[in-house]
Amino acid sequence: MAKIGVTGASGFIGGALIPRLAAEGHELILVDDHSGPLRIEYDAWPVRELDFASPEALGLLAGSDLVLHLGAVSGVMACAADPEGSQRVNIAGTRRLVEAMRAHRVPLVFASSFAVVGHPAVLPVTEDTPARPTHEYARQKADGEQIVFGPEEGRTATNVVIRMSNVYGSYTANDRTIGKGNVINLFSRQAAEGRLLVNAPGTQRRNFIHIEDVLAHWLATARFVRAHPSVQTYLFNCAGDEAYSVLEVADKFVRIWRETHPGAADLRVEVVPNPRAAIELIDPEFSVARERTARTLGLPIGHRVDDTIRELLRPPSAG
Repeated sequence: MAKIGVTGASGFIGGALIPRLAAEGHELILVDDHSGPLRIEYDAWPVRELDFASPEALGLLAGSDLVLHLGAVSGVMACAADPEGSQRVNIAGTRRLVEAMRAHRVPLVFASSFAVVGHPAVLPVTEDTPARPTHEYARQKADGEQIVFGPEEGRTATNVVIRMSNVYGSYTANDRTIGKGNVINLFSRQAAEGRLLVNAPGTQRRNFIHIEDVLAHWLATARFVRAHPSVQTYLFNCAGDEAYSVLEVADKFVRIWRETHPGAADLRVEVVPNPRAAIELIDPEFSVARERTARTLGLPIGHRVDDTIRELLRPPSAG
């Protein structure tokens, strides 16, 4: 088993990943500055409250066999609100981390986002689609990818970029249900009020992947890197095989609500002004291919959007 360092260990993905890594027998070095919206911690796996790019954190992580770099100022709005502050973390901090791990020949896996592809010239998006960022968060993630890959002459270990799609679903940590504020979770709350509010125009299409499938990608990537110690770089598409527009997701909720609440009034769907209209990408044809990732990691997709919506809408009395 390996000694694995994790940055952003108390965040949404880190909080779900830590018990899985521990279950595989790995020794964990966990750091998080606790500046994010979540703080998920376990008594069995303590997290050091440190900036991942601080000298103390870099010294700890340098003793790892592998670093999973999840730490970041994450989200479109957060980076737009404070571009300089988020750049210090996402670009300058990532550069210090990558340089330190290269100096100690420690492989690193970087959490990126499909936001980096912007308006792709060719669809579907594949592992070869270049970054063409259109807003601050995407630019910072694209810069992070370039830092991680770096010039060939500077590489000392295997480095991987994982581009993550829109994550849905939840998990339990310390008897708490942890989920992200995505459209599926949002609609599940709005359904109790009888109406779904769709940000205009509603035709914006996203690829969706369940948190359990995301964890499977990270665990498989960690195993892959440990099994391929040569100095290489890889880019994996952590994406599902379902893509829907926001209106299509709303239609799913309306249909499944009828199935799970027979006799109840139908859900109303209302299109409302989009608070992210100036920066949100609207591409009704957006799609992602992950064949190379699936083949390399031996990883199918195990969860479906309809099943998750049905679970979210099932009345408590239905079990």
